[in-house]
Amino acid sequence: MKIGIIGMPGSGKTTIFNAITGSSAELSGFQGAKKDPNLAVIRVPDERLDRLSAMYNPKKTTHAQVQYVDVGGGIPKADTKDASTDELLKMLRPMDAMVLVVRNFDLPGLPATPQEDMNAFEADMALTDLITVEKRLERLEKEVTKGKKGDPKELELLRQAQQALNNNQALRTLPEIADSSLLKGYAFLTAKPCILLLNTSDDKELGITPIKPPPGVPLIEIKGRLEMEIAQLAPEDAQIFREELNMLEPATQRLIRSSYELLGLISFFTVGEDEVRAWDIPQNTPAPKAAGAIHSDIERGFIRAEVVAYDDLMAAGSYHAAQKAGKVRLEGKEYIVKDGDVINFRFSV
Repeated sequence: MKIGIIGMPGSGKTTIFNAITGSSAELSGFQGAKKDPNLAVIRVPDERLDRLSAMYNPKKTTHAQVQYVDVGGGIPKADTKDASTDELLKMLRPMDAMVLVVRNFDLPGLPATPQEDMNAFEADMALTDLITVEKRLERLEKEVTKGKKGDPKELELLRQAQQALNNNQALRTLPEIADSSLLKGYAFLTAKPCILLLNTSDDKELGITPIKPPPGVPLIEIKGRLEMEIAQLAPEDAQIFREELNMLEPATQRLIRSSYELLGLISFFTVGEDEVRAWDIPQNTPAPKAAGAIHSDIERGFIRAEVVAYDDLMAAGSYHAAQKAGKVRLEGKEYIVKDGDVINFRFSV
């Protein structure tokens, strides 16, 4: 899972990046294409994986991972587009989701205006998508008119997208467009799942700032600078600090949980003496496709999935005991993997 951290200049994107990854990136922002983005891969906290690891005592325990990318900069205006902003867009398009950071702290001469900033950023993304749509429409309409190759369905979807964007409607609210395989290559910014992160100053109370997120966009509010300082402490010191401030759940866990819900992800586990590992897959994934998350050979040669629910395994105390209790079952190609399933795939290649 790859998540881009975006927002207006001065919104505290790098502060948020440091807060959720424990990094110490310079708080200088993105300067065109001359500076690489800040990247960090973090483990997805999962108590179930930790307990499975304690049960099996493997040589290796592998958590699921999330990559956060602090791309910096704002979405370019149509009349200021240049090579550096092209580079920015190239970095944004591959993201699975985006975290839109909105400033909720005052700067010298600039009071916080979170609702206005959020609306402006959404409008900039919509304009960027609209330009892409209109350029493609112009070419595609000529192709279809001349009887050349051109997909009428793609043309119809692009016209719908154009109408929505002209009405300042994000494409993420239109599943037929956002999920269309015909339009996947465009990687529209407003089609990507998005989380609104309200970056609040230390001296403001959480939960009192009025802000209305766009439809389908969850809201998370954190004190970014304070979370960044805590994230850079030793774990035992951070825990004491959080207890004193009644901030028991780190920003990382809140953001990852929200990201999983937004993207419709679940985790299943593979266990053994060599490795205990968590794997991310979309909800409603059939067993062979889940096997493919491990290796394409396992998907291709899938025979059966030997499955036990995490709760049943923990209640039994061991895999052998779960088998004796009838909690381990064999599932075929039609089985839809559930969150927390512990699976051993049987395959032949």
